[in-house]
Amino acid sequence: LKHNNNPVERYNGKIKDRIKNIRSGFKDFDGARNFMNLRKMIYNFVNPHQELQERTPAEEAGIDLELERNKLLSLIKFARSH
Repeated sequence: LKHNNNPVERYNGKIKDRIKNIRSGFKDFDGARNFMNLRKMIYNFVNPHQELQERTPAEEAGIDLELERNKLLSLIKFARSH
């Protein structure tokens, strides 16, 4: 089995681009951790992946939160209610 690091490198590049857009940076470690937790949630539950036939990793794993069309807003509402 040949190792392919491209998906991880692509994800790291996206994170670097997002952090560059945050002008003031993070005030503390908690701010950075919260940002990374949000990015993980978006990656796993909101953004479809081409290699998963336009499904999210959560959908591929059989996790169905019954999110509405605006998945990010639905995910935030779901998190608030649980």
